[in-house]
Amino acid sequence: SHMGEGLRDPIQVYEYMWNYYVVEGNKRVSVLKYFGAPAIRAEVTRLIPQLDKDAPGTAVYYAFLRYDKEGLFKNIELTTEEKYAQLRELEVRLTDKLAPDGIQPNYNSMLIRFDEAFAAVDDTLPVGDAFLEYLKVYGFMIETPASVLEEQIKALLPQLRLASKPNAEPQLLMEAGEEPPSSLFERLFSPRKMAKVVFAYEEGRTERNWIGAHEKGRQAMQEELGTKVSSGYIDGLTADNAYQELKKAASDADLVLITSTKLAQPALRFSLEHPDTLVLLYARVRHNYRLNTYYGRYFEPVFLCGVAAGLATETGKVAYVTPHIERSRHTADINAFALGAKSVRPGAEVMLIWQGIDRNDPKTCEIGIRNAVKLGVDIALVPDYPGLDLPGLPDGVFSLLLKLHDYGVPSQYLAAPAWNWDRFYTEIVKSYLNGSLDMLCQLDQEDPTVTGLWWGLGTGVFSFKSTDFLPPIANNLLQYLRRSIELGRFNPFRGPISDRNGVLRIAENSDPSPYEVLSMDWIADFINII
Repeated sequence: SHMGEGLRDPIQVYEYMWNYYVVEGNKRVSVLKYFGAPAIRAEVTRLIPQLDKDAPGTAVYYAFLRYDKEGLFKNIELTTEEKYAQLRELEVRLTDKLAPDGIQPNYNSMLIRFDEAFAAVDDTLPVGDAFLEYLKVYGFMIETPASVLEEQIKALLPQLRLASKPNAEPQLLMEAGEEPPSSLFERLFSPRKMAKVVFAYEEGRTERNWIGAHEKGRQAMQEELGTKVSSGYIDGLTADNAYQELKKAASDADLVLITSTKLAQPALRFSLEHPDTLVLLYARVRHNYRLNTYYGRYFEPVFLCGVAAGLATETGKVAYVTPHIERSRHTADINAFALGAKSVRPGAEVMLIWQGIDRNDPKTCEIGIRNAVKLGVDIALVPDYPGLDLPGLPDGVFSLLLKLHDYGVPSQYLAAPAWNWDRFYTEIVKSYLNGSLDMLCQLDQEDPTVTGLWWGLGTGVFSFKSTDFLPPIANNLLQYLRRSIELGRFNPFRGPISDRNGVLRIAENSDPSPYEVLSMDWIADFINII
């Protein structure tokens, strides 16, 4: 009957929390399963459980019910409430990119195709979660053949395993040339004589902006390492074109340096599909991305700026002026500045000023400076901005410690934290050549952790630029602290430190772990937010 006449009526089913109980039609289900059918028509009666805070599964199911009202993929099962929100946000972004007159996907068919291909790869991860990760990297598979889909899933497996263990703490390499403790790597890897290195820049690079600073670092690295390195760059990248441009220009590269977090998604796809190429993304290490990163302990020279501010202030009021942006991006820097000021002047008042400052209009920093002066601040760490013209301003810095006039403008440049991109990129490439980064290429594919380079003053990737504005004795203390940080003998985040809600974040006589500093998302209780 099945083969000759086909199916006429849908089966009758009850569904309870993604489990399906056949009321009528068991024989049809059995026959179709025998012939390998991926799906069967059914009339489904959904039984909804009562929301129970002691049964976490019901909260996830209610998140599914909310998603199901507008979501594209029917009956998709995810493991957390947050993933339903991620999926819906991703769907909106992907559908906005579809051509109005182009091929409109059959979303249920898409999910069924993925389910079949995923089963063929023989992995045990939840298929819904795997499908979400696939969409993040590859987008809708509108015309992707089954064979290509399987290959993409195989390439994605390291990312899927990482996503299945989101609490795995990343590994951080704190200094240049640092190697894993095992001597196995010393036996397996020998120094390289030559490396092809490709830098990837997002659109908008100029001679003097942040992206341009990376290019100056590449040029300095190339000049120092000479014939040991063949380097080049890809310009004008966006999240939409980066993957194709990387594929064209960097498929045969040994080392690819992605200089913007905006390119993280295409960088992840390129990295997964090119396992023999070491890809590093400039970003804080991300526990949910199977992508190695490089970043810097910028808070170290910023702490020294705070010390300098505490030693120099006459009013006892200092400020950190910045646009109001994602806290976790710069929170460690803000706290470090305040700790530096309080460490040498316990009674100092530290203000975080971001009222009226627009990150897209750097000149609005002048508003922050005027607000600071009105509050009695005489020393402030301020982003560089157009029109700032003081004697002795160093090149290539993006924040400056300034003395302020009481009528609301800067009067003197004092110090600055500075990225040394020439040293940073030279050390990264030298570490690749001498085999120190081979552990990043050879991580066990079953290991869910990720690794990031997180270098600081001791590696030379930062400097603390300072004028002679302090008396010699005070300057001696400042330089002693700088050298102690470089040697790893002093941690600016020594406890006790509490947040603005009174929660003890770092216990007395203890230091936070590197990852706790890197993921810091709280403001210390002694900082006044304006």
